Amino acid sequence: MRRTFALILAALFLTGCTAAESQSDGMRVENCGSVETFARPPQRVVSLNQHATEILLALGLGDRLVGTAFPDDHVPPPEVAAGYADVPLLSDRYPSYERILEAEPDLVVGGYASAFDDAEGRGREAFAKNGINTLLLSESCATEPAGMEALLADISMFGEALGLQDNARQLNAGIEARVQAVEQRLRGVAPVDVFVYDSGEQTAFTLGGNGVGNDALTRAGARNVFADVPKVFEDVSWEQVATRSPAAIVLVDYLGAPVQHKQSYLEGHPLVSGTPAVRDRRFSTIPLVELTEGIRFPSAVERLARDLHGK
Repeated sequence: MRRTFALILAALFLTGCTAAESQSDGMRVENCGSVETFARPPQRVVSLNQHATEILLALGLGDRLVGTAFPDDHVPPPEVAAGYADVPLLSDRYPSYERILEAEPDLVVGGYASAFDDAEGRGREAFAKNGINTLLLSESCATEPAGMEALLADISMFGEALGLQDNARQLNAGIEARVQAVEQRLRGVAPVDVFVYDSGEQTAFTLGGNGVGNDALTRAGARNVFADVPKVFEDVSWEQVATRSPAAIVLVDYLGAPVQHKQSYLEGHPLVSGTPAVRDRRFSTIPLVELTEGIRFPSAVERLARDLHGK
C-alpha cells in the first residue's frame, strides 16, 4: 500500500468545494469547508449514501469499505453489484454516531450534506475529535453549478486519498467516453423543456441548476425549466411549474416513493395537468441515484437522451 501521495495538479476544482495537495506528512484536502489530512491511505471506510458507496466500489476499494447506509434502491449497477452486496449495511437510513464508530472507520464519506448532521451528532467535527477523517461529495456544498467536471475531480481526489490513482483515471475515462458518445449523437437536436418532479404536494420539490443532475439533463438534450434556481434540489410553487410549461416531465424514482403515484398526482393536478407534458403524457422515469454525483452519470445521460429524443 502506498504511503506517499503524488501531487494533484489543478488543485482547485470547478465547484470551489475541494482542493488537495501533497505534503511531507501526507495529503491535505480542503473539502466543503473542512480541512482533512491523510498520513496514509484509509484502511477502514464507511460510506453513508448509496451514490458515494458506488463510487468507492467502482474505484476498487474492496474490503476496505467496512460499512454503508441509506440505500436509494435495491439494484446497484452490474459493475459494482457483487461488491455492494458484500458491504455491511449499518442502517436503512443514517446510522447513529455510535453505530458508525462500531465499524472502527478511519474515513467516513458522505454523499449528501445531511450525512454529517450536527443536530444528529454526526457532524464532521465530532468525527475529527475521534481522529476520523471525513469527505463529502462536492455537489453537496456547491455554491455554483457543479457538473460532470466536479464528479471527475472528486473521483480523482478519492483515487489519490485511497491510493487508487490508476483506477480513478480509468473510471473517469470511461465516464467521459460514454457521455461524449451521447453528445455526438445529439448534435443539432433541439433541447426539450423538462420539469423534474421529485416529490411534494403543497409545493414541488424539483431539480435546480447547481447539481450534477442538471448537467446530465443538458448533455442529454434537455433544458431544465428550473435551471435558474441556485440549488441542487429546491421547492417551487405549482404556479411556477405551470407557467414554465414543460414539454416533458422526469419522475424521480427511489425507495418509498412510487413513481406511479407521482404521475397520477400530476395528471390530476389543477395546474400541471394543463401543461404540454401532461397533455401529451410525455413522462420519463429516472432513479434518484442517476441524478446525483456518482458513477451512474453516464447512465442518466443515456437514459434521458433515449427517452426524450429516441437516441
